[in-house]
Amino acid sequence: MTRDISSSRRWGIRLGAILWFVAGLGFLLALPILVQATGWALPVVALLAALIALPLAWLFRKLLRPRRTLLQSWIGWAVALFFVLSILLAAPIYYLAAVTQMRPALVPQVTLTNGHKTIVFQGMQHVGIERFYKSVVYDLEDALSRGYVLYYEGVRPATPEADAWLDRTVTGGRDLSETYRALGDLCGLQFQNDYFQLLGRDAQVHPASHIVADVSTFDLKREYDRLMATDPGFSKAMAARSKSDAASPDRMEAAIRFLRQGTEGQRAIAGILCRGFMTLSLTRANGPPSGDPLDRVLIDFRNRQLAARLIAEPRPRVYLTYGAMHLPGLFALLRKNNPQWHVASVKWMRTIDAPEDHDGQMPTLPAAGR
Repeated sequence: MTRDISSSRRWGIRLGAILWFVAGLGFLLALPILVQATGWALPVVALLAALIALPLAWLFRKLLRPRRTLLQSWIGWAVALFFVLSILLAAPIYYLAAVTQMRPALVPQVTLTNGHKTIVFQGMQHVGIERFYKSVVYDLEDALSRGYVLYYEGVRPATPEADAWLDRTVTGGRDLSETYRALGDLCGLQFQNDYFQLLGRDAQVHPASHIVADVSTFDLKREYDRLMATDPGFSKAMAARSKSDAASPDRMEAAIRFLRQGTEGQRAIAGILCRGFMTLSLTRANGPPSGDPLDRVLIDFRNRQLAARLIAEPRPRVYLTYGAMHLPGLFALLRKNNPQWHVASVKWMRTIDAPEDHDGQMPTLPAAGR
């Protein structure tokens, strides 16, 4: 009997050593995150661990009656909880960093054809990594050299009333360009409009090859008013959406303002969180429809107008840069008009990644004049 207890105790000691090693390693991984987050993180976690450990140590001694004193049990529990709480606080950062790398955000470049006309659909998103936008611009320049006409996404301004309606209903009164640019800066990403300007000179020389193939704010408002007047389900859903928007503040702008004031370490952590959340959001966007009632105006209506324009386009080659979520509906509309439309090829492009920052060492160079 004594031999069995001794063997069990040895296994308990071994298991405890393994658990302490794993907890210590996890704490060392969590330590840089907590230090960068704020100088108060470690003292607050230590205090919280000590407070939680006290009743646990008392209960442990009460039930199991170990040989250690209450002080010894309390210190052991406090250190263990300090490690565990630190790991739990840092775990979401590491998870989102892993998500960004292991489940990368992708958009498709799809070539569609019906045998007579070819459409290259390049999926886009508002902010992304620099090499994605450079690759897109390179492909657009190559397409121009091969006789393609370029179609761009971009709701056109119309009347002051319609423009104000769009700002109020869709964007919440925000300047979306500035918001996306600030979001890109926070996430360590770039804003797409900064790269399309590289094609501006060619657009001035060959305007017929560069088409903003989108609706105007007046068109959007007219479709919105039509749905509000003829579809009770839409008007009810929009009323519920308006109440929800009014009850919740603009969290994205508030977060951007707060993190802009943070330290370099806090901004680095914010970048990891931002890229991770954007990766998860893009994955959901490529899945089933979101259920937002405004999708009937911003997605479905624009898809119908875009499909009609593509079908009427006399030129046989079109290169289209549009939000990736437009592709399923647009393809369905093209096939409805002509069942011969099919996917000829698909290429996936990564849009979100950690910023690249390489440091090298320059060779020693001779001084000037030698």
